[in-house]
Amino acid sequence: MPFAPLVALVALLLSLAGFVWLARPSSAINLWFATFTLFVAVWMIGITGLQSGAHLDAFARVTFAGAAMIPASFLSFMRAYPTQSTWPPTALLRGTLVLASVIAVLALSTPLVVYGTTMTSAGLTRQTGPLYVVFSLYFLVTFIAAIVVFALKLWRARGIARAQLQYLGAGIILSGVGGISANLLLPLATGRSTYSWIGPYFSVILVTMVGHAIIRHRLMDLRLFISRGLAYVLAMVVASALLITSARLISPAWEAESLFVHPNLVVVTIVALVMLSSPAQRFITRLVDPYLYRGIEHSVALTGATRRLSRLMQPAEFASELRQILTEVLVPESFTLLVKSFPNDSFERLSPDAPPNIDPHALAALQSRQPNTSVFVVSHGEETEDTKRTYAALRAAGVEVLVTLGRRGQLLGIVLLGPRRSGDAYFKNDLGFIESVADLASIALENALLYRQRIHMLEYSDRLLESIDSAVVAIDVEGRITSFNPAATKLFGLSDEYHGALMHVLPSEIGWALVLALSGGWRPREVEVTIDHVVRGIVHVILSTAVLHDDEKRISGALVVATDLSAVKALERNQRRVEHLAIMARFYAGIAHEIRNPLAAISNLVALLPDRFDDPEYRDTAVRLLPMEVSRIVRLADRLRLMAPSEGGKLSVVSIPPLLQDIVAIHSPTAHEQMVKIELHCADELPQIQGDPGQLVQLFVNLLKNAVEAMPEGGTLIIEADRSRGRVNADSVIVRVLDEGVGIDPAVRPKIFEPFFTTKPSGTGLGLSICREIADFHRARLTLLPRSILDGGTIAEVEFPSLPAGFSPV
Repeated sequence: MPFAPLVALVALLLSLAGFVWLARPSSAINLWFATFTLFVAVWMIGITGLQSGAHLDAFARVTFAGAAMIPASFLSFMRAYPTQSTWPPTALLRGTLVLASVIAVLALSTPLVVYGTTMTSAGLTRQTGPLYVVFSLYFLVTFIAAIVVFALKLWRARGIARAQLQYLGAGIILSGVGGISANLLLPLATGRSTYSWIGPYFSVILVTMVGHAIIRHRLMDLRLFISRGLAYVLAMVVASALLITSARLISPAWEAESLFVHPNLVVVTIVALVMLSSPAQRFITRLVDPYLYRGIEHSVALTGATRRLSRLMQPAEFASELRQILTEVLVPESFTLLVKSFPNDSFERLSPDAPPNIDPHALAALQSRQPNTSVFVVSHGEETEDTKRTYAALRAAGVEVLVTLGRRGQLLGIVLLGPRRSGDAYFKNDLGFIESVADLASIALENALLYRQRIHMLEYSDRLLESIDSAVVAIDVEGRITSFNPAATKLFGLSDEYHGALMHVLPSEIGWALVLALSGGWRPREVEVTIDHVVRGIVHVILSTAVLHDDEKRISGALVVATDLSAVKALERNQRRVEHLAIMARFYAGIAHEIRNPLAAISNLVALLPDRFDDPEYRDTAVRLLPMEVSRIVRLADRLRLMAPSEGGKLSVVSIPPLLQDIVAIHSPTAHEQMVKIELHCADELPQIQGDPGQLVQLFVNLLKNAVEAMPEGGTLIIEADRSRGRVNADSVIVRVLDEGVGIDPAVRPKIFEPFFTTKPSGTGLGLSICREIADFHRARLTLLPRSILDGGTIAEVEFPSLPAGFSPV
């Protein structure tokens, strides 16, 4: 049998044991795995010696001595990896190790396990001693116990630990089952070790699976670095071995052919020359580099990075893209991105890897030596006295490259890269690639931060608009609605489908205010208007407008803010009602006082009646005073009756023109006597209103009398009635009474509607107060305006809400 493969396997196992133990000599996990691998190598040394045919008994004892220690060391390793378990108990484990040591010593020094080993034409044969059965039972039970421990840990493990256990268990168990079958169970059944040479080759499975787990899954936290040159050599060895094996299978006598050199050397030479060609190198690179954590070519990656970093994205998405770009090329073990937050001068982590325990401001201080984007290799040769402590902390945290991202002399972020998984250093071309990507990343990060700031501003604006009780509507220069808040939805009846609609969907008052603001003709500020609400009817609002500009100071739109005054108007009405009640209380108190005086006089006269009935002086006084006092009481009663003009009022459909024509016809003669001419200017057709005809007659007669009394020297009194798009209703009826009197003094205008306030010597001060009561009862607006600043005169204007066309009372 060929010895070279077995010797190579022994050397490979010894190298694996030494590599694992030297990685962490103080670790129990590394120690027990190295011990297990070492005893497997000892067992293989014995089998290799048996195949040589010399010193058979000695090599057989070495084989069984090494094999005796394999299951005990395997059980000890499985108890410690990946974390220490409580089973098997320490006493049982120590007993197993002692038993394994005793069997190994006895197998090595006595013939109690094996003796009489000979090589025959049928193969290797040996005689078994009395301890062979004990050895077999111990080996099987201990190995099965280790497998049970492995299965329990595999069932509980999660994540990377589970993947590591799967590969490790597959390598040990498959190789163990193969070796046990060929070297224990088959000899135990047949009494011959004919196929014992096959057992060591199952260790290839162990080496392969453990090596794969170390390279791809960091088994036992080990790092196995395979350089590109070694990868090419291994690929050449594998290819040569496959070709040579295939040639021997196809043509067994091919080595006997006469050649100048050995055929195997020819195959190796041809494979080496092929491996040196560019197509083969590209093929090997594409095949091996991904497995060994080597990335794609720099030029291809830089082109892709330019495309991927040029789009607009959020900082978190930018961090993911940058991580993916660097991982595809360099495959670092760790990637940390710290982004500077300008409001509070802190750093925000945007990567899943935990940042090293280093003050980011100390890292930022490294940038002061080089402005903008910088790449620092964390090595002893690059550090100075100022950066020595920072570099030491970075090395302790496993950081090999530090990249600062900046624009216009301002730090934006910090990138920390760990060692490359391939084991390669960051060479000059790698650092050049990082610097190129860092320049692109600085621009992309700046755009990402500005984009996030803009989104935050928009979200803040949206939240601010949602929290404002006033209705806010914005339009662009084309008159299309760009945004509005929930208050505008309620007040103006807008919905989401109106985004982008023309502003004609808004109430006309709001639309005109926006048009005037855009045109620059007038920009209303805190102007009170009324809008016609679909459900609530007439709604009083106060609005203000503002013009929006872009970065170049050009007009980009307009904004209107409308505040619902319904609550304010309700408070005003309540306030007027309270004031009215207070005035009425004072009025009734005055009436009571004035009634008490004549009643006292009458009471005194009545009290003297029995004693002085026949006294002529008494009778003359009673006849003269009693009618006067009774008349005073009657006048007070009439005044009291006038204070409730709306009592019993019944609303009906009223047409204004006939009502005014009757009033003018009745009162024109009386006015003519005072040299006042009454003119009636009334439209032919006016909308009808809803009101009490009797109270309306009283309203207009009071206004007419006040106007006539205001013109003692005569003149022309004009009564106008017309339809108007007024402030109270979309379609109103306005009646105006215009006189040519002296007008109303501005100082007394605020008190003109208060009860008992009068500027006439003989007036009661109740006329205009009653008129205001009647107007409020009809939901009308009564105002007194100066007719002319120079010529005097007063306009009494009453604005009534009109009834819609076709209205009929129920």
